[in-house]
Amino acid sequence: MRNLPIRVVVATLGVPALLAVMAFALRSALSDRLPDRVASHWGPSGAPDRAADLDGLATWTLAATLVLAVVFTVAALMLLRAGRGAYPPLIGLASGLAVTPVAGLAAAMLATLDAPTWQQASGPALPIMVLVGNSVVAGVVSWLIAPNVPPKRETAEAGTESVGLAPGERGTWVGGATNAGLAVLCVAIPPVVVAVIGALTGSVPTWSLYLVPLGAGLLAAVGISRVRVTIDGEAVTIRMGLLGYPRRTVPISDITSAGTRSLTMLGYGGLGVRMNTSGDVAYKCRSGAALVLNLRSQRSVIATVDHPDEAAGLVNDLVRQAHHQAG
Repeated sequence: MRNLPIRVVVATLGVPALLAVMAFALRSALSDRLPDRVASHWGPSGAPDRAADLDGLATWTLAATLVLAVVFTVAALMLLRAGRGAYPPLIGLASGLAVTPVAGLAAAMLATLDAPTWQQASGPALPIMVLVGNSVVAGVVSWLIAPNVPPKRETAEAGTESVGLAPGERGTWVGGATNAGLAVLCVAIPPVVVAVIGALTGSVPTWSLYLVPLGAGLLAAVGISRVRVTIDGEAVTIRMGLLGYPRRTVPISDITSAGTRSLTMLGYGGLGVRMNTSGDVAYKCRSGAALVLNLRSQRSVIATVDHPDEAAGLVNDLVRQAHHQAG
């Protein structure tokens, strides 16, 4: 247990610091081949349209990366100390975000390498690859280094619900929840916002200006307005959205118990597929009653469904059946 905080520090602070050192080593090695100003932004045409002083860019990107890394490290250690555990995917995401500034520095330098002036830098393809590549590498390395520590649960979630499934009997449950009002709001609000902005600025938006926000609203409506759950003797399958994606299948063998919980609208960060710092995942299309699956990993999967007590009861009976068969 003593090395857990060390692994967290290495993952959240050590990896970003190492990439920052590498970026500055690259800056020293290429100093003779770089102009004083490097391209920092590319326009729609693919040509650079903005530049930054190399020394200034190097200074603030280093500072930004170190500040982000320290903030994420302190937060991760506080969560670990408070019993919230450590979840490698989230630590990897934090590390990938922390290195973004120095990754941008490396991208700007490589794009402007051997160019007489920043206006003659290469197109945006190389900078994007360098920026994304560095962030992905940092995230994956930190993910592998970080410890997987489940949260401490003071008491187990309710697992007493039952539908009276007798030994040898099989059962299936199909249910879910749909938030039609949310779908309507997702579609209606973006065009209204465009119209209001147009009225406030005194301009008349053309019909083409409504297409992007309307399309985004439609995607949101399709993606988060419905949750569907199917329970059988093998697994619990959760489908998000009208198209049923993303989808998660939780084998009965991975579940210790099931219960219910009432969620607030902003709980777990809002609607859609949400994850908290303990690694629990929620599939939400509304507030209110939800099914809670408690896993052997001591993390939870939550889905907003109507009549979650029925679903929890069947899951508990199936878990008990599986336990007796294994015994």
